Amino acid sequence: MLARARARIRETLGLALNTAQRVRRALAEESLVAVIEHSWSDDYGVGLQGWAFSKDGSIDEAEISVGDTRVPIAEWHPRPDVCNAYPRCQTRDCGFSVYLPRMVPHRIRITAEVRGRRIAADMTVGATPRLMPNGFVDGGGLFNEFIALANDNNMRVLEIGSRVVSPGSRSKRELFPGACYVGFDYYRDDNTDLVGDAHRLSEYVGEGEFDAVFSDSVFEHLAMPWVVAMEINRVLAPGGITFHSSHFAWPLHEVPWDFWRFSDEGLKVLFSNALGFATRKAGMLFPVRIHPDEVVPEQRMLPLHPAFGGVAILAEKVAEVDEDRFRWRTSIDEILPPTSRYPSRPQP
Repeated sequence: MLARARARIRETLGLALNTAQRVRRALAEESLVAVIEHSWSDDYGVGLQGWAFSKDGSIDEAEISVGDTRVPIAEWHPRPDVCNAYPRCQTRDCGFSVYLPRMVPHRIRITAEVRGRRIAADMTVGATPRLMPNGFVDGGGLFNEFIALANDNNMRVLEIGSRVVSPGSRSKRELFPGACYVGFDYYRDDNTDLVGDAHRLSEYVGEGEFDAVFSDSVFEHLAMPWVVAMEINRVLAPGGITFHSSHFAWPLHEVPWDFWRFSDEGLKVLFSNALGFATRKAGMLFPVRIHPDEVVPEQRMLPLHPAFGGVAILAEKVAEVDEDRFRWRTSIDEILPPTSRYPSRPQP
């Protein structure tokens, strides 16, 4: 019996070894090497993130399919870690992220017992329409309105957070051909004209020097956004406009300097009449659904409630900041630990 058991073990190990050898041979023979590192899916689509390269040369075109749904890999980003691990990788830009939209139907059955008799109803359900709250204001077009105002009136425009950080993102300088654009950021790059801390903005530029100030996905990274709102008022000329978009619900990013999330009402408070602003329009954008990984009974209906990824505001300077009413003389160095630092490079 012991001999037979040993034989079976040897046979099993042999099969495992043969399988591993076949996998290695297949990998060696395949021209396209691809890995999916992260994925997610719901009834609306499938998201995939990974990398791919060909041993025969650079990839001209590529697509990913799930069932009958096909999408091209339109953008590639650098993956030096992959190139270091695979010497035959001939291109640094081998990373990708894609989203495959698809509507997934589900066949469900509801059963019940009535007076000792079981009855049932069959139906097919799919993704339901996005839920919007009463009084929902769409802030999706506010940036285009800001751009048009700046170009049509030849405004002096300042962008807070001009550094090009995210893979695939581009400078917004080209959006203002009829305006005078100046880029301001905590770190320097090719798109940044002035380097400094937005909490001390008026120390770098003169008061009333700009007709328009804007930022995109910056306010969540400001330790004291109310101070920056006051600084924006100082550098704006009377009647100047300001646009800002940020996040209402969003994953952590650029940590450890990811401090805040905002609603449209929250941005109205930052750019309120008390701080010398009048809101032209504020609203939410990027509808999302919140699906907890672990649901407790009190949260089981959370995905049915409306939520948003982004928020935006367009406001106008109508008065100067009243220095006697609003004072904040604390620097970020005093409120943050000395080891805290805004990341100088994009997070992987």
